Amino acid sequence: MKKVYRVLGILLLCALLASCATTGTATVDYSTPVYSGVRGEKQDYTYLVLDEKLRNPDGVYTIPFTENAVEVAKATKTMRVYFMAGDRWLTANGVDAAYLGDSTLVVFPDGQTMLIDGGRSQYSPLLIENLKILGIEKLDYVLLSHMHNDHYGVLFVANGILSNFPVGTFIWNGSYNMVASISNTLANAQRKYGFTLMQVKEGDSFYIGDVRVDIYHPDGELAGQNVAEGVLNNSSIVAKFTYGDFKSLFCGDLHVKAEWEVIKKYPNGELDVDLLKANHHGTDSSNSIEWAEATTPRVVYSVSMPGTSTYYHYSKVGGRVFAEFRDDYVRVVTDGYNCEVTVTAERENRAFEKYDLLVERIYPGTFSRNNEN
Repeated sequence: MKKVYRVLGILLLCALLASCATTGTATVDYSTPVYSGVRGEKQDYTYLVLDEKLRNPDGVYTIPFTENAVEVAKATKTMRVYFMAGDRWLTANGVDAAYLGDSTLVVFPDGQTMLIDGGRSQYSPLLIENLKILGIEKLDYVLLSHMHNDHYGVLFVANGILSNFPVGTFIWNGSYNMVASISNTLANAQRKYGFTLMQVKEGDSFYIGDVRVDIYHPDGELAGQNVAEGVLNNSSIVAKFTYGDFKSLFCGDLHVKAEWEVIKKYPNGELDVDLLKANHHGTDSSNSIEWAEATTPRVVYSVSMPGTSTYYHYSKVGGRVFAEFRDDYVRVVTDGYNCEVTVTAERENRAFEKYDLLVERIYPGTFSRNNEN
């Protein structure tokens, strides 16, 4: 009898180990924030550095969050934002990584998913692997901020996102770049993969479960046209996501000129958000002080190392800046009120520490670091 129990115990242990494997099918991540739903006098912003022992052992470049993002979002009623960039991976593989783009996965509290942009085609293998690690089997939405290849490359390439994941709705601004064949590329992709094409413009709004999406830009006047690079950057989709009291803003490659235009159209606090993705890869061509003051984000993500003025502008208004170059992969989770940011690397370079201290002086104790788990 003891021998039978021993065998059963071994089988049970094997089953438990299999269920916790970090292969993309995992449903448990011990760094997963679980919120009580308590509404304090002020929102709680915390951040932690993912414990090294919890990182994906398959490689330093794949995303280390091994949770099933859809299951966890539904179980915890959280909106989960995964900022993913491949600059280090691309550099290691001999590819020039200058502005190769990035991608953001948003998982909504009801389990629906959206991929915002995709990066250049060379990023395809890593992005696909990351989505699989997060348990993604389909994408309910793909949002292309504007038609530049460092944003759409991964989407249309032969072994890219559209050929690996069923897509429900493809959201875009209606404008093409100057590549003569790009309109055929989109049309052929729609015929082949069967997604719904949704063109948005200023004033549009819709819901994804309990999350409201508002489109503040562009005005749609350039829809159907092939436009030059700078004009196309400035026609990037400006989309705000509102879940409870928590607001997020994504604006593609909007430059300073367009930032000012959007500010003039929305002077009554519509742009005030908690989370903001820095415009145009975090460069100083965008992210003006006026933009920072209009958006007043508490959490900012920049795919590349932001310019000094970019970092300072957001810090000056109380925005804690995170960047792929310093923090690797970044996950932001909110229950519609509180917010937790998880980064996957310790910063070795403290060049911007003085700006982080500026944030602490503006909001003392409200953006605390928590590494207990």
